[in-house]
Amino acid sequence: MAIRPKIPGIPLAQQPYLNGRQLEFESIAQMLTVRSNETPNAPHVYYYEQTLTYEDTNDRANKVANYLKEKGVKKGDIIAVMISNSPEFYYAMWGTHKLGAIAMAVPHMLRGPEIAYILDDAKPKVAFVGSDCLPEFFKGLNEANSKPIVVDVVLGEKVDPQIAQETLDDILNKYPAEECLVKQNLDDIFLLLYSSGTTGRHKGILLSNKAALSLCRDQNRSGIVTGNDVMLLILPLFHCCPLCVFTYPMSYAGQALCIRHFSVRDFWPTVIQYGVTIIMAVPTMLDYILNRIDPKDVDLSKVKIRYANTGAGPLSLETRRRLKEQYNIDLLVGYGLSEGCGGSSVEPPLGRYKEGSCGLPYQEQHIEIIDEQGNILSNNQIGEICIKGDNVMSGYLNKPEEYAKTMAGGFLHTGDVGYFDDEGYLFVTDRKRDMIIRGGENIYPREIEHVLESNRLIAEVAVIGVADKLLGERLKAFIVPKVKGTITAESTKVWLAERIADFKIPDYYEFVSSLPRTATGKIQKNELRKRTELDSRDNSKRKSVTFGTGSC
Repeated sequence: MAIRPKIPGIPLAQQPYLNGRQLEFESIAQMLTVRSNETPNAPHVYYYEQTLTYEDTNDRANKVANYLKEKGVKKGDIIAVMISNSPEFYYAMWGTHKLGAIAMAVPHMLRGPEIAYILDDAKPKVAFVGSDCLPEFFKGLNEANSKPIVVDVVLGEKVDPQIAQETLDDILNKYPAEECLVKQNLDDIFLLLYSSGTTGRHKGILLSNKAALSLCRDQNRSGIVTGNDVMLLILPLFHCCPLCVFTYPMSYAGQALCIRHFSVRDFWPTVIQYGVTIIMAVPTMLDYILNRIDPKDVDLSKVKIRYANTGAGPLSLETRRRLKEQYNIDLLVGYGLSEGCGGSSVEPPLGRYKEGSCGLPYQEQHIEIIDEQGNILSNNQIGEICIKGDNVMSGYLNKPEEYAKTMAGGFLHTGDVGYFDDEGYLFVTDRKRDMIIRGGENIYPREIEHVLESNRLIAEVAVIGVADKLLGERLKAFIVPKVKGTITAESTKVWLAERIADFKIPDYYEFVSSLPRTATGKIQKNELRKRTELDSRDNSKRKSVTFGTGSC
């Protein structure tokens, strides 16, 4: 394998903010315990009017762990966490980590049938569920065979306590903060993330302590963190990026995290109030921030942001230019996927940017471009992006054959296409086959098609992405009805709303008599994309297309 340039980094022992601190750990749980002992009063989480120290987070995680231990939870058991952005998410996650159990981060926008599938696939013993998620969660619980103990995490308006066995508030008031860290190994699985799959079913990605700690070290070598940092997290915490790329590495660094729900109006006041120095946002969010707020209305003397990290979608050169000119913020584009802990390359803070690239690989990772025959390609040759390193997943839950296929030859085969230039910068030229990115959310059309095919009024269906200036892409469904005139765009949207998350519901619908196919019977989505592009240029052809009211 060729020796490729990596992100120019600073050795961990030479980072001033890590001076005198423990740098090696056997688990993510041990990392929090040690940091809490080293700097108990250092701020760890800012959440609206709350300020939580490292000791606060550690104590509350121990209370959750002591509760779980009483319920018989042991090392290797799975605990579901379905909580929107809040400190409670961390209490449940780290409380699970403490026991060597596996924390399963469940997307809080899933619908009942999706939740039922995940419950039966993972069989969690306990589920911490935010009160705002409880109605949909219980639809899934009633449909699932697996019935975990349910803990109501009351956020805002309280839900009838009879539908859950416990509340998190009761646990925090009743159980001791006595340290209950269980000895773990680097190879132990500590995290389970569900990702949409090309087969139409969510896949459970198993990540080890070793994988997460590798990225913690890489992030802290990169130069992104300098000390006295505050990281603003506005993406949903169940995502791999805010969790593995930033929550754990920033906690490794002993720095502060500011948790928020994304709001354009709240953005700059939050940045100024807490002295935010680093943010992570998808391109859509950055465009909202730039286009909805006049820089003249922001006290630039109080803005301390150095870096805005982004990925998960196409980025315009205009966005980068305006962030730098208007706010003096450098944009760092990165590349990664959940199977690799969310981060594999990034534009180097201590090096040179290259427009259109995803930067250089992290130091503990090895990336190659490989052709269909398994040959490693030279610079400027296009092939599949493949990753090797401790950051790579340990498996897919209950799917050993898919895991073996994905890890052929010892590399994580991403399905993404790209190349390295002569200076070792990574460029991604195409995404995973058919994958759509809508406002930063990865969507696989097959998952939506799988659901639509269960509708008794639909004979055939194909879903594609349609370019959109605001969200990057929107979804369009081509539907062949079993009987013409029996189904509409609006009725389809209502039907889907009970079965899949809102962001996966197509915005556009076209009802057709047949779908174009190859000689072997495969649907020709390229033809559907071409037809859509032509339709967008010819208003006379748009009569066959119905626009649904999708949410942003």
